[in-house]
Amino acid sequence: MTLQLDGLSCDLGGTRILQKVSGLRAQPGEITALIGPNGAGKSTLLRTIAGIEHGQGALSLDGASLASQSLEARSRALYYLPQDTSSSAVLSVFEAVLLARRLRIAEARDAALVAVASALDSLELTPLAERELAALSGGQRQRVAIAQAIVRQPRLLMLDEPTSALDLHHQLQVLDYLQRFAQREQSILVIAIHDLNLAARFADHLWVLKEGRSVTSGSPGEVLTPERLRDVYAIEAHVEWPTGEPPRVTPLSALRSLGDS
Repeated sequence: MTLQLDGLSCDLGGTRILQKVSGLRAQPGEITALIGPNGAGKSTLLRTIAGIEHGQGALSLDGASLASQSLEARSRALYYLPQDTSSSAVLSVFEAVLLARRLRIAEARDAALVAVASALDSLELTPLAERELAALSGGQRQRVAIAQAIVRQPRLLMLDEPTSALDLHHQLQVLDYLQRFAQREQSILVIAIHDLNLAARFADHLWVLKEGRSVTSGSPGEVLTPERLRDVYAIEAHVEWPTGEPPRVTPLSALRSLGDS
């Protein structure tokens, strides 16, 4: 069973942001990376799936329509993590993640404590467990927010630029963990991301948006071609898929206009 989108549109402030986005599928056990230039509609797409923005079109999860469900019903099946992970809560890291777990999953306290400790360890947050959220850096808060998301064990987890505030080590560590989490829990993960090298390395499937429309979808090898990058990003790029090494997308130059290609 899958997440499926067909003919999905969304208007914000009288402007159409998503224009009949169609033919997109996300599978359990996989990371689907949502890519495209600034203003392509990536965040709006995630917010529309989550029900935060009102959309028109067909939207289903495991064969059940999401469009007809209340926000409360959607929240039981999916979780959306926005780019802004700031918090004014006066809680420690451990308390914040434990609260996220207990709000969604009914279980014995000892089981909840074990799950929280495991999530903190997996995201290298154990040394920060007793620190207050207000004392954390932006990157640390981002990892705590990811921990709060995964301990809820949603069927569908959507993350908007989850590595934007992270250093290189933690970008790789977080995406590696999310990849293993998706496979282990057979969850559907959709991640909006700008770094094409990270998308090529960790995603099983890509959705490409441009100007609010779905351009294409498929495996990284099918999608990330020099021709497609020229069309979507207006860049000349070299794409390599070396055996036994991470793929490499190397921008060579920015085009002044698509007519220069």
